[in-house]
Amino acid sequence: MKIFTTGKKGVSARFFFSVCVISTLFLIGGCRGYHAAPEKSPFRLPGSFSDSGKSAVEARWWCEFNDPLMWKAVDKALHGNFTIKSALQRIKAASAEVERARSSLFPWVNAGTGLNHTIEKEGGSYLNKDRIYIDSTVSYEVDLWGRISSGVRAAEYDLAAQQADYEAARISLSSQVVIKYLEIAAIEQELRFIGKQIIRNRQSLQIIEDKYRFGQTDSLDLWQQKQLVEQTISRKIEAEKALDAAKKELALLMGLSATDSREIETSSDLPRLPPLPRTGIPAAVIRRRPDCIMALLRLKAANQRLAAAVSAQYPQLTLNGNVETDASAVKDLLENWIVTLSSSLLAPVFQGGQLEADVRAAEAKARQLLYDYGNTLLSAIEEVENSLSAERHERKLVANIESRLDLARKTSLFLKEKYLAGDVEYLRFLASQLSVDELETQLVRERFKLLQNRVRLYKALGGPIPPERRH
Repeated sequence: MKIFTTGKKGVSARFFFSVCVISTLFLIGGCRGYHAAPEKSPFRLPGSFSDSGKSAVEARWWCEFNDPLMWKAVDKALHGNFTIKSALQRIKAASAEVERARSSLFPWVNAGTGLNHTIEKEGGSYLNKDRIYIDSTVSYEVDLWGRISSGVRAAEYDLAAQQADYEAARISLSSQVVIKYLEIAAIEQELRFIGKQIIRNRQSLQIIEDKYRFGQTDSLDLWQQKQLVEQTISRKIEAEKALDAAKKELALLMGLSATDSREIETSSDLPRLPPLPRTGIPAAVIRRRPDCIMALLRLKAANQRLAAAVSAQYPQLTLNGNVETDASAVKDLLENWIVTLSSSLLAPVFQGGQLEADVRAAEAKARQLLYDYGNTLLSAIEEVENSLSAERHERKLVANIESRLDLARKTSLFLKEKYLAGDVEYLRFLASQLSVDELETQLVRERFKLLQNRVRLYKALGGPIPPERRH
């Protein structure tokens, strides 16, 4: 700090420093304190889930379906999807923000140089004079109250939150790819059933046509059977349309264009349902779920910004240095130079309540993120419980449809024989055919729903996905 002197009496910087310290104490006394939001769950977590299996959930959970083509589709999506690539760039941007925040912890040094050329007239002649100068400054803010450090920690939490968001996006993408893959397999399996139904219905139509030629039935039975055949063909066309759309949607998830959808390889059968995984305790699930981790990190970042807002009310101590030198020749630059050292203590006196408002806004933001964190935890627990409940009911429904389909097939064969013998009317035989067709389609769709629900359970229990594994 500089020493100031007046004409007769020397007045040292201690006097001015004392005045600054006393003023600062008054200012600090009037500064508003703060209350950080608690960085923990705002409610009591349950001790367990309603159901659990025995096998642990693998990080690459889709490998449980034992379908190498599915594994290939997921790995390709994780590397080619543009949403994932965008999330990765957000991580890089957040990393740069951390470096930017850390830069304030170090002195800032600026240096400049220049050349002055002047023309002076002396008597009747003109003189050219050159002066070379160098000027460098150093500025450093002392982090007295931790304002800069709090900003750095907030940026670091933001970076970690972006990394968690990236992992959450990868988990979400993998589940979308698997569900779309299973949907394609379900449609292809449904198409095979429809193909068999068309053959079966055409065989029945041939029988009715023969009976019609011999006058053993009327034209109404013939028309109804022809209508059934056309109706089945219509269902085939709709299923093919849905298959084409599903493949294009899968191509988009994999980072491919719609025209490349024909190159996607998929299995034509739905895989078996793996054993129910071990759900563990809710607290363990929350600790590994990236969306829950991200919500907590954003809360931590908000608390650090709150601390920085409070620190902004306090005085700022800045140290400055300046070195100047000039000469008419480069070799003489270091002959004459001036060094100036100074410090300043700047305290906010009156800003119309802006700083206090900043603190209140930061407090509210931290509380908001606390409740957002609580809502994220509740949603995570709900996702697991909904998946467990849905699987219990879906298993029962699939078993029920399998039993009904077996009875419907037996009934249809029996009524076909009775119809050929002329013992039953055609409408009863037609109803039995329709029942078989409907139950076959329903069974495929319910099996797909059962597998789809398992994917959602894996997603709800899943943690970060490790690097690609070679199969």
